[in-house]
Amino acid sequence: MHQSAYRAGLALSLFAGASSLALAAQPPSQPAAPDLLLGAAWYPEQWPEEVWEHDLALMEAAHIHLVRIGEFAWSRMEPREGDWQWGWLDHAIALAARHHMKVLLGTPSAAPPAWLTQAYPDTLRVSNAGVRDEHGNRQQFSFVSARYRALTHDLAERMAVRYGYNPTVVGWQIDNELAEPSFDPEAHKAFHAWLEKKYGTIQNLNQKWWTSYWSQTYSDFGQIPVHDADENPALLLNWKQFVTETWVSYVRNQAAPIRQHALPSQFITTNTMGWFDGFDGYTLHQSLDLVGWDDYETEWTDNAARHDLARGYKMKNFWVTETDPGFVNWRPNNLAHDKGEVRALAWQAVGHGADAVEYWQWRAALNGQEQYHGVIAGADGNPAPIYAEIQQIGAEFEKAAPALRETTPHAQVALLHDMPSRWAISFQKQVEGFDPVKALTAFYAPLRHMAGTVDVISPHQNLAPYTLIVAPGLNVLPQEVADHLLAWVRQGGHLVLGPRSGMKDADNALDPHLQPGPLAAALGAHVSQFYGLVQPVPLSLGQAQGSADGTVHGTGTRWAETLVPTDPATRKEGMYGPSNGWLDGAPVAVSRQVGKGEITYLSTIPDPATLETYLKTQVQNAHALSPFASLPADVEACVRRGKGHDVLVLINHARTPVTFTLPESTAAADLLTPGAPISGPVTLPGYGVRVLRLTGSHA
Repeated sequence: MHQSAYRAGLALSLFAGASSLALAAQPPSQPAAPDLLLGAAWYPEQWPEEVWEHDLALMEAAHIHLVRIGEFAWSRMEPREGDWQWGWLDHAIALAARHHMKVLLGTPSAAPPAWLTQAYPDTLRVSNAGVRDEHGNRQQFSFVSARYRALTHDLAERMAVRYGYNPTVVGWQIDNELAEPSFDPEAHKAFHAWLEKKYGTIQNLNQKWWTSYWSQTYSDFGQIPVHDADENPALLLNWKQFVTETWVSYVRNQAAPIRQHALPSQFITTNTMGWFDGFDGYTLHQSLDLVGWDDYETEWTDNAARHDLARGYKMKNFWVTETDPGFVNWRPNNLAHDKGEVRALAWQAVGHGADAVEYWQWRAALNGQEQYHGVIAGADGNPAPIYAEIQQIGAEFEKAAPALRETTPHAQVALLHDMPSRWAISFQKQVEGFDPVKALTAFYAPLRHMAGTVDVISPHQNLAPYTLIVAPGLNVLPQEVADHLLAWVRQGGHLVLGPRSGMKDADNALDPHLQPGPLAAALGAHVSQFYGLVQPVPLSLGQAQGSADGTVHGTGTRWAETLVPTDPATRKEGMYGPSNGWLDGAPVAVSRQVGKGEITYLSTIPDPATLETYLKTQVQNAHALSPFASLPADVEACVRRGKGHDVLVLINHARTPVTFTLPESTAAADLLTPGAPISGPVTLPGYGVRVLRLTGSHA
C-alpha cells in the first residue's frame, strides 16, 4: 500500500478505534514515581518477550524508575507499510508500569525502516557532496522532505492516540539527536523560498550580502548555491538559520498530533547534544516543554558548562536523556570512568538542575554499530560491574528526591552564548586555534568557581536576574540586541564584552562603525585593529585583586585588539607589553559607566590564572561571589534553591580524598547519610559526594 492509500484511511482507522486503543493501553494503577528519576534506555524490540521481566526486575532492584522506549523501533511498529503492530509495545509499557516505572516514549523517526527508504528514495538525505544516503545506518532521512514529514506525522498521531492517555507515559521524545541537514533538490527550493520571504527582493539580498564582491551578484533566488562550504559569510549564516527553522518545523510536525491527542501532563522534548552547532538550541527549544540533552562529556568543568547550557535554553530544570554507564565506543580511545566517577557525574547533573538522569543503554545489543558501548547489564542479561554503582545512585536519588522537589539553581552571573556569533567566528576563525566554544569555556571556568552558579543564556533572554553578564565573543551584534543589553546596563548591570565583539551585523557583514559596533558610543571606545595570536603576548591588567598594587601580570592568548578610548570618562585598564609593535602600550581593557551600570571591553583572552584574578574582581563588584568560592579546585559546590531551604551538592572530582571546611553559616542536614557530622573539617573521598539540605539561601 502506498502513502496516499493508507493516509486516506488514516482518520477512520485512528479515530473510530480511539477509545478501544486507549483502553487497551491502560496499565494498572501504580504509586507515583519520585521527583528525581534514574532511568535507562530499554530496547524491548531487540529481545524476546520472555527476557523482559528479568530485565525490568533488575532495573527495579537498581531503583530505576524510568525507561525510554521506542525511539528506534519503527520497523517493529510497522514492519510493512500500513501493517501496524502495537501489541509488543502495549505489553512492554504494561510491564514497566508493573515494575513501578514511568516511560519516556520516543517517536522513531530517526531510523526509518527499509521498506520506507526503498519505496520512497526521495525521502533520503543528500550529503553536501551530492551523495544520497543509503539504508543501513540512522538519520538517513531528509529533514525537509514533505513525504517524510507526512509519514512521521501519521506515525506520531497513531502513537499519540494509542498512548496519549496512558498514565505510565510521562512524556515524548521527538526523534533522536537531530543532526545532519540535507542538500537535496527539495532543500534547495525550500532555502530559496525562505530567503525570498526574508529579504523580499533579490536586490535587497544582494545589498545585504555585498554580492558585488567577486561578482557574486544574483538576479534570481534560484541561483543561490546550497552547500555548507567556503562561501559568502552571509550565505553561510543564513543557511544555518534556515536549518534551525527547518528543524523547528520538523519537530513541530510531530509534536502537533501529540499535543492534540495526549494528556497535557505528557511533556514533549527531544535529545540535543551539548555544544552541537548544527542548529540554534535556544530557538529549537521554544517549541518544546522540557530540555533533554545527551551527556557524554568526561571533563567535569566542561560538563558543568554543558549542563548550564541545557538549563539556559528554557531557564528551567532539564533531563539528561542519555549518559554512559562507564564508557562509550565512538572515541579514538574509549576509556572507562574510574570507580565512583559515574556516581559523581550523576550528582553533578542533579546539582546543575537535572531532574532525571537516563543511562544509555540498559543491556548490550548482540550486534549493531554500538556493541562495545558501556551498559548496565551485559548481553547475557546479568549485571555488569557498574550495576552496583547505578544501584547506589538510584537509592540516593530516592532519599534526596523530597528535598530536591521544586528546587532549581539560581544565578546572578550569566554567560552569553549567541549562536549567530559562534557560527560567524567558526566560518572565519582567522587563527586556526580560535575555537569559539573553547573561548567561551575559558571564561566559564573561573566564573563558575567564583560565582557558584552561572546561567549560559542567549542575549535575547530576560537579563533582569543578573548583576554581571559576560559576553566573550558577541561577534554578531544587531542593533536590537545592543539596545536590549544597554537597557539592562542602565538599570545597574555590569556587561563585560570579550574580544571579537560587535564586529558584524545580522547579515554577518562588518559593521562600519568599528567594534563593538552599536555599543561603541556607550563604551566610549572602539577597536582600531585586531590581531590573531599564535604566541601569547605579555600584558598587565589593572583593576584586579590578587596583587599588592591591584595589577596582575600575565599573557593574552588567541586574539588581541587595540582599543582606542574616545571619551574622557572611559577608564583604561591594564596595558600590553612589547610584542608585535602594534599592541605595545595599548590598553588591555576599557570601562565606562553607563547610567547605573557599567560596560567593560576586554580585548584578549588572558591566560587562565590572569583571567580568574581579573574576573574575581568583576564578580565581587557585582556582589555575586559564592560563599563556596574558597573550596579546593576539584571540589564543586552546586546549590539548588527552593522555598524555605536550599540543597547543596558537594562533589570531589579528583581521584584522591580532599578535606575542607564549609562556611560557618552553613546549617545543614545530610540527605544521603542522616546524622553525619556537618561542622568542622569535611573529608570527601575520591569522587565522593555529599548532598546537604541547607537552611536559608546560599545560592
